[in-house]
Amino acid sequence: MNLKDKTAIITGSGRGIGRDTGLALAKEGCKVVLVSRTVGELDKTRKEIIDSGGNAISIVADLTKKKDIEKIIKRTLTEYRRIDILINNAAVLFSSPFQEVTEEQWDITMDTNLKAVFFLSQKVLEIMKNQKSGYIINVSSTAALCVPPSIAVYGISKLGLVGLSQAMYEIGKEYGVKVSVIYPGMTDTQMLRGFNPPVDPEKWMAPGDISGCILFLLKQGSRIVVKELIPWAARYDKI
Repeated sequence: MNLKDKTAIITGSGRGIGRDTGLALAKEGCKVVLVSRTVGELDKTRKEIIDSGGNAISIVADLTKKKDIEKIIKRTLTEYRRIDILINNAAVLFSSPFQEVTEEQWDITMDTNLKAVFFLSQKVLEIMKNQKSGYIINVSSTAALCVPPSIAVYGISKLGLVGLSQAMYEIGKEYGVKVSVIYPGMTDTQMLRGFNPPVDPEKWMAPGDISGCILFLLKQGSRIVVKELIPWAARYDKI
């Protein structure tokens, strides 16, 4: 895909992987729609894009609320008339012993990491089908490949995202819409640092490593789709 003048929605783009992805896509000439719940972080990212000559808008939204999903779609189409790329990156993570997971933790995690992705993608996929083109990338995790008991709900939600990606791929392929899922390993984000895993941070990947992988997927020719991609920290040998 030639990224120049394409419109890209990126969730969780105030910081971490989402922020770096927004900056990278803007540098490639994309019109970037930054989505997050945190105003200050969004404004900072948008300003950085605009100051470097890029094109971006920011939308403060809670993706667990369907009215906010509608707001994202309406604002994007009003500003840019189409949606070419959706990066489902926003997520939450609770670290808790398996037996101590609460119903509230379960609901917040599933609503953010899976339900919100489903309903945003449902709207975007219909638009892309009508356009006969588009690309949706769902950011899962290596926690979906081997679910750690200490972050079981997170891993389960990210495994559900894999199933969702498979269904979306089957729907989109007849209309020229690509769907990929990416499984980042340990990446230096605020969310991971809050989890505080017992691994030397020097062995983690950087957010820019993952945004680079997202660019790799988007830049593939129209004849192929990389359905799954697992970026792995070269200095870390365990899931």
